[in-house]
Amino acid sequence: SLDLCREHTTFAETARVRDEAVVAGLRRYAPSCCDGLAELAGPLWAAVDSLPLGARSLFAAHRAWPRPADEPLLSAWLAVNAIREWRGDTHWAVQIAEDLSGDMAGVLDGAWRAYEDHWVARSRGADDPALEKALTQLERRGLAEGGAITRAGIDYRQALEDRLDDLCSRAWRHLGAERTRAFLDVVEPVGDALLARIDITAGPNWMPAARDRRA
Repeated sequence: SLDLCREHTTFAETARVRDEAVVAGLRRYAPSCCDGLAELAGPLWAAVDSLPLGARSLFAAHRAWPRPADEPLLSAWLAVNAIREWRGDTHWAVQIAEDLSGDMAGVLDGAWRAYEDHWVARSRGADDPALEKALTQLERRGLAEGGAITRAGIDYRQALEDRLDDLCSRAWRHLGAERTRAFLDVVEPVGDALLARIDITAGPNWMPAARDRRA
């Protein structure tokens, strides 16, 4: 996708179109959240700035992007996106610390979410030989058997998620209980509507981290 961007446009132009789509999409599909989210732009960026940059290159790039003071709704969304990316970078740091390859992590994650046919790993580029290799490696660690993740593997993946939740609570602790509750009051009521839009545009499996586990 980066190569396609370089070939056809610029990163700045891509971000501009993305930002326009974010604002238009929120106002069209989740209008009830817009004012409340915009009001939290400043505190959300303060939470972003409280997070360490070390070994989190994608988060660092998001944090360094301009913060549009004239469009607080977009600014708030960008802040939330930066917090999300800090979790994403931390997620991969945890996987790496556990000596899990990307394919192994994808297979574990898909089984934990009860996605069929290793959809999560396949969506990240894994083919059949890569899946077979990942399952063999997981079997050696007692996390899979007969080409499927075991109960021990599911429990292991849950333990990783619990660890990640604990590590990623720091942004919300900085935001504080009152403002965190205010944020949840704003965004939780529109979650189903936004997921429904994803279902229409990308299918019911996309954005698994935004969905409830199926099992």
